[in-house]
Amino acid sequence: MAKNTSKIFALALTGVCASASANASGWQLNDYSVAGLGRAYAGGGVVGDDYSALAYNPAGMTLGGSGVQAGISVIQLHSDVTGAYASGSLAGVRDSTNVNVTTEVPNFFAQYKVNDRVAVGFGVYVPFGLAIEYPKDWIGTDHGIDSELAVIDYSTAVAVKATDKLSLGLGVFARNANVDLTSSKTIAPGMKFENEFDLEDWGWGLNAGAMYEFTKNTRAGIAYRSRSQHQIKGDFDIMKGYLNKTVSATLPMDAPELVSLSAFHKLNDKIGLSAGAKWTRWTRFDALRIKNFASPVEVAQRWKNTWDISIGMDYYHSENWTFRTGIGFDESPVPNSHERTTAIADNDRWEFAVGASYKKSAWTFDMGYMFLYLPHYSVHNDRHNMSNNPAQTPIGSLQRIDAKYQTTAHVLGLQVQYSFDATP
Repeated sequence: MAKNTSKIFALALTGVCASASANASGWQLNDYSVAGLGRAYAGGGVVGDDYSALAYNPAGMTLGGSGVQAGISVIQLHSDVTGAYASGSLAGVRDSTNVNVTTEVPNFFAQYKVNDRVAVGFGVYVPFGLAIEYPKDWIGTDHGIDSELAVIDYSTAVAVKATDKLSLGLGVFARNANVDLTSSKTIAPGMKFENEFDLEDWGWGLNAGAMYEFTKNTRAGIAYRSRSQHQIKGDFDIMKGYLNKTVSATLPMDAPELVSLSAFHKLNDKIGLSAGAKWTRWTRFDALRIKNFASPVEVAQRWKNTWDISIGMDYYHSENWTFRTGIGFDESPVPNSHERTTAIADNDRWEFAVGASYKKSAWTFDMGYMFLYLPHYSVHNDRHNMSNNPAQTPIGSLQRIDAKYQTTAHVLGLQVQYSFDATP
């Protein structure tokens, strides 16, 4: 019984990392700034047109004054999925389905300029998150159905102008991670179970940055955000079928560290150019592991480290209006179709963005839109049930499946800023 229960637990767990928040690879998000959204997040932290530098590069807080902002980005993903069992008793059976998921990602920042050289700030934002919703009658439900991961940072930081050209920033964040999952599996004709998976944990980490201003209109920065380590704990409820029980569970998870580079150059009174590059250490996510359970389970992932690059342009139309655009390319940590699964159906993506800001007195209203295109990709998960650790229990009961994906996503963001320094 323990062995069967552990397999069910592992089947549910694989759904936890199914990414529907497709505006960044893996389960990473970039949605800390709607102004940044309009330029595909190029120049994050060093452009200085809102109060989000705390999340991208805290040194950039010296560019702004005192104020607050609140925003929300809505991510809508659509996938056309065609799958076929590659092995097992149902080999050759095919099915097609649509996956449509909408996710809301909020942000809030407050900043206070102590004097000409020191600024402090506080922010609440979502650095990681994902969701997936496959139809419950799709043939791939063994590999994951509905799941959600939400990671929220509560961060504070200080920035100091060490010299007239060099700014340094340091911050600390408390990180709350929540995993919620419901799923079902047909064991045999007329025998089906449903379950609920609810885990939570707190962690913490550091972010630091430096920014150098070559001239008043040209600056560049480098930033680092540390990993956070979690032992996400909670209950796994098997609610129906041949098992009816609640078991405790622990999911160790490392949220990866990253290093980012950013630059901004104002050509003239009308044009500003920005660029960004970000490296994420996804090799931290080498496996999904279940601990403190009767029969431990390990599901290998074998992810690779990735780069995300973007360029953007701002057009300063008037004192009130600014328009912007950008393009980016985000590399997926999933190395190939054999390592990819239906539960983690991630791929490289192209990002095309436009945006605008309207400023009136102390108020600024930001709008942004991004279209994401993921080139067609496949799942050939012949390695899905293999573990890096032979001592752990593999998922041997899965029907092997091949699937093809056509995926696009839309991101729409709205944000409002209020400056305490503006003249009424």
